[in-house]
Amino acid sequence: MATDEYLVLQDAVRRRLGLELAHYKREQMERRLKAYAVQHGYRDLAGLAQALGAEPQLGGEVLSYLTIHVSEFFRDPNFFSHLKELVAALPQSTGKPLQVWSAGCSIGAEAYSLAMLLLEERGPDGARILASDIDERSLERARRGVYREDELKKVDAARLRRYFVQEGSDFTVREDLRRQITFRHHDLLRDPYPAEQDIILFRNVAIYFTEDAKAQVLAGLARALAPQGLLMVGATEAILRPLELGLRQVRPFFFARV
Repeated sequence: MATDEYLVLQDAVRRRLGLELAHYKREQMERRLKAYAVQHGYRDLAGLAQALGAEPQLGGEVLSYLTIHVSEFFRDPNFFSHLKELVAALPQSTGKPLQVWSAGCSIGAEAYSLAMLLLEERGPDGARILASDIDERSLERARRGVYREDELKKVDAARLRRYFVQEGSDFTVREDLRRQITFRHHDLLRDPYPAEQDIILFRNVAIYFTEDAKAQVLAGLARALAPQGLLMVGATEAILRPLELGLRQVRPFFFARV
């Protein structure tokens, strides 16, 4: 593969999608884009770059392909057990709902899992969840809130009855759960961050980020926290020097703003 082919495609992706591939690890992204080109019959990355300019619908397909879609309800039960304990310890006397952000929400499984936990712990007016992602196709599915039975294997029977309506082999999120969440397009590397967040989840999103890009995002998330706000990260987003970001570790992968 000619070295400049990736740079040609990088420029086309920037112009067509507004996505800066320079923030992502080249080796992984180049391999994924080459696989996409082969699967869809483009002669090389330069051919894919040319097609991006000529085929309007291709941009969304490429962006969706590049986006990580590994998501499931109550992913890592230990994590949600820790989260429940920390939420229960938060004060409830302010009269204001918790501001919660699922950054990189994919198809919505994490956001709806959060909504269930917070409804049970804080009541219907206890929290407002912002769920964001760069991939509009994932967001469309999250807004629909329709999931297969195999995608709900970690949702217990009581929650399945309370929060979902079965329609054939699919399950649709009930309105009382849906109204807790606002789904929004957001690019963590370009767009302004919401402020004064009480809880931010940023898990398994930065796997393809360069170290510089990951550091930029983590610093932005730390600034987006309210005083004593909680930031929860995944293994790929490990924070090695939290004090430099104004954070202190309260549990593995859980950090509070100092």
